[in-house]
Amino acid sequence: MLFATLIQDRAPLQWVELPRAMMTWVQTAGGVAALAALLWFAANIAGSRREKGRLTVSRAAVVAFGASWIGFVGVLLLFAVNWMGDGTLQHWLPTSTPPVPPGQLPPPPPPATLGDWLLTAAGGLALATILAPVLTVVVTRMRWGRIWAIASLSLKEAVRSKVVLIFGVMALVFLFADWFVPYKPENQVRNYVRVLYWSMTPLFLMTASLLGSFGIPTDVKSQSIHTIVTKPVEKFEVVLGRFLGYTVLITVGLAAVTAVSILYVARGVTEEAKLESFTAREPIYGMLTYHGTKGENVGRMYDVRGYITGQHPNQPNQQNQYASWAFDSLPSSVGADGNPVRFQFGFDIFRLTKGTENQGVLCSFLFADGRMQIPDLERTKERVKREFDQLHAKAVAKAGGDAVALQKAVDGIKLKLLEEHRMYVTAGFNVTDYHTQQLEVPAALFQRLHQLEATEARQQAGDAARVPMFQVVVSVDPDTQGKNQQMLGVARQDLYLLAAEHSFFANFVKGIVGLWCLVMLVLGVAVACSTYLSGVISWLCTIFFVVAGLFVADIQELADNRSAGGGPLESAFKLASRLPIAGQLDESPTTTIITHVDEVYRWWLRSFLNLVPDITRHDLHRHVAEGFDISWTSDLLLNNILMLLGYLFPWAILSFYLMKYREIANPM
Repeated sequence: MLFATLIQDRAPLQWVELPRAMMTWVQTAGGVAALAALLWFAANIAGSRREKGRLTVSRAAVVAFGASWIGFVGVLLLFAVNWMGDGTLQHWLPTSTPPVPPGQLPPPPPPATLGDWLLTAAGGLALATILAPVLTVVVTRMRWGRIWAIASLSLKEAVRSKVVLIFGVMALVFLFADWFVPYKPENQVRNYVRVLYWSMTPLFLMTASLLGSFGIPTDVKSQSIHTIVTKPVEKFEVVLGRFLGYTVLITVGLAAVTAVSILYVARGVTEEAKLESFTAREPIYGMLTYHGTKGENVGRMYDVRGYITGQHPNQPNQQNQYASWAFDSLPSSVGADGNPVRFQFGFDIFRLTKGTENQGVLCSFLFADGRMQIPDLERTKERVKREFDQLHAKAVAKAGGDAVALQKAVDGIKLKLLEEHRMYVTAGFNVTDYHTQQLEVPAALFQRLHQLEATEARQQAGDAARVPMFQVVVSVDPDTQGKNQQMLGVARQDLYLLAAEHSFFANFVKGIVGLWCLVMLVLGVAVACSTYLSGVISWLCTIFFVVAGLFVADIQELADNRSAGGGPLESAFKLASRLPIAGQLDESPTTTIITHVDEVYRWWLRSFLNLVPDITRHDLHRHVAEGFDISWTSDLLLNNILMLLGYLFPWAILSFYLMKYREIANPM
């Protein structure tokens, strides 16, 4: 089990971040539109000198275009004045979201500044300038009947070209995958899901890129497109028809392969595999902090976990190490029905010694009120233990050998102490490596916390931070003999409160929706490129964007200056000067020049990231393989469908203009 693999360097977008994300989208798309409009105006002015009447631009478009460039120039002047001055205009400059370390939640978006609003207004005017002709054609000239006719023709051509036979390759996976995919019993579902997604993704991406790249260029080369454009048909209708026809074909093929894949996964699943990941868990995560250590790094390839250990007998003064998950609030439904509340976890064990056979790491789990600090928890834990021993001795004497009465008395003692001290402890729990395990916590603890939530304020007047409502503290039990010294690796998403469980098959279909969004993205880019480029060049451009999108996290790391050694010029200077790659350069005019050049380089990287699709955002197979529910609203609607529409919209506008001003009679 590796819950931490769900963590991405670029955190998923949250609904609270949507307004700021829309502002950034308008700024980026508007900047590209302003540059494209400038080139278009220049080309029309140059062409009007040779061809009278070619320049047909309304006065409103010219005014909006000029106002947009005034806004962009105003932002540049703000940067220039702030750079040449003493930095007093810093609070007016456009802001950017600070980098988020892996495994942490993004901070709240910074408030919009004057520069942000100026850039947004300029971008909006530029978009309006180039969007007005598109909307005019769409509303007044386009007919969906003609678009559907072209889509039907595209669908028939694709079927006749035998491209659909590529879907039959999946039959080889269904027939022979078991021969070459070894797995442990508990990993059966995971491996099945990974094999299916890893097989479907390249097949459908290749199909979409080939269909989209060669559709229109083939029509132009064979001159069959002349029979269409000579009719009362808008050129943009050809683009939409091609895209719609290929979309129908790929969607039907993906639905058929998905149905067979579900049958393939469902057959012969072992009980152990069902317990591990044959479900769709709905988790509630807390914020992870470390006490007594920052979470040691043991040299794993992906630095997403911090490692804690217990006290060694030879180091009695060693500070205790804890990993604490703080939950700011819990839904009122948690514990309301009186049933125990389940917590699930899957940790990594880093072995310092051989240890004991068939034994993991013995850990203590402490579930308590979030108002209590670590020292208070330790003292309360010892007090609860003493009180329990005293009350237990009295209950044994009173029961007089009646086991049923004694058990009932013990349950009452535990409930009384839990409600009084707001704490539940499980000590000596055997944590195994990369396995999904769970603990059940009595509902009375959460009922008590909800009562306190309604009667007591968690934040006093003047307090800087709001204390959490609930917390889970994990520690490694001391090794009294020093023979089983191990380290426990934890990440934020390695422990969660299990709010609900849903159908695995519905979750599998949700993962396919993410794949469908990715395929549509590739298809849209390929069709847009094919409106002006040849088939091969369109396909190569599409592949470039897809490959670049696979490395968005790495490019983001360079753009945020999180890589060792700094920017390219700084790294080259350190290598040439034989300086430590992780060291700092001394302040000097040379260092200042290097810093400014590398900052320009990082600005270009950030701009490039705005043009590249985040391919990993649409990869949801890990949620399905690990048994975590994919949210319809957050994961699919916000991070997949809206992202897809936002990325393809500028490509659609570009394809409109490329197709409109292209000389169809010219061969490709």
